[in-house]
Amino acid sequence: MKKHHEQVTKLEKKIKEAEHLTPEEKSLTLEKIAEWKLEDKAFSLLPLELEKLSEKITPILEEIGLL
Repeated sequence: MKKHHEQVTKLEKKIKEAEHLTPEEKSLTLEKIAEWKLEDKAFSLLPLELEKLSEKITPILEEIGLL
């Protein structure tokens, strides 16, 4: 569980730093991650759900080893 938390934290940081995402895309993505954390969604679903939001997130997921 700790590893998942670390990966989600890393993912949030990379999304905030991503230059190829608009502020709106960043906000929506971070909002969804926060919701899923509260709902305690299975960590394995996060990458799939994020890809549905925007294909621009795929490089970030690949960079941090989630895809």
